[in-house]
Amino acid sequence: MTSLKIAALALVAILAVGCGSAMPKPPVPTVCTTRALQGTCGPYGYPQITGTTSSTYVGNNVWSPITGWKQALSVTAPGSWHVVASIPAGHTSVVSYPSVSTSYGQSDNTSTPLSAFSSIYSSFSETMNATSSTSAWAAYDIWLGSGTSSAWSGEVMIQHDFAHNGPCPFEATASFGGSGGVPVQTWNLCQFGSELVWKLPSSEQAGRVDILPMLSWLVAHGYLPRSSGLWAIGYGWEICSTGGVNETFRVNHFSITTAAAAGSARRS
Repeated sequence: MTSLKIAALALVAILAVGCGSAMPKPPVPTVCTTRALQGTCGPYGYPQITGTTSSTYVGNNVWSPITGWKQALSVTAPGSWHVVASIPAGHTSVVSYPSVSTSYGQSDNTSTPLSAFSSIYSSFSETMNATSSTSAWAAYDIWLGSGTSSAWSGEVMIQHDFAHNGPCPFEATASFGGSGGVPVQTWNLCQFGSELVWKLPSSEQAGRVDILPMLSWLVAHGYLPRSSGLWAIGYGWEICSTGGVNETFRVNHFSITTAAAAGSARRS
């Protein structure tokens, strides 16, 4: 067949599609919505979150409801979702933690030792349109275990965007970053009972964090047991109040990338 005839047939095919039928459209992403206290969307197999030992979910997570609360969750994917919350004005304790959550525990119902990882990087982009009446903060919520125990034994938050979340008496400061595309930043450490909090000096709504050295620092300085392991990583907002009006909290991008340490024998 000559090249001229091939070109002519290709043109006929293009014209036929244009005149007689529509080009196929890409599938429309499914959107999950819920207004329930513990309403959950998922499970998701999400390529931007790696190294997990189970599926990833996004939850409304209204774990301390008060009279007058409303919260609606809408999820396209773990890296594309939002909530519209209305929490009464003046409330000062956490009502909800709408969040992505994913597990890193092992198949024998123990946490994965931190030594089994060579890196844990995460990136985020979120929008919190805080007003003078908003009390909320964007944060990672990381759950840890110890040794062969099947129970959690530590909680570490990483707060990076905050509005009126009260004083945070600093116990220490430390700098992390410089690898994996993470900028070097100084973080302040606070402690509230059993909860440890790394907090930036000022808010940022998009960035990248190097989670593993932040956890390893806590182990090295006696804040976490030396046998600490990773159970789960969550990401979202702790919300206390929106001033009694609707406020939208939106995740525009989210990822977690892990790498195993050389010679590690993780039971996933």
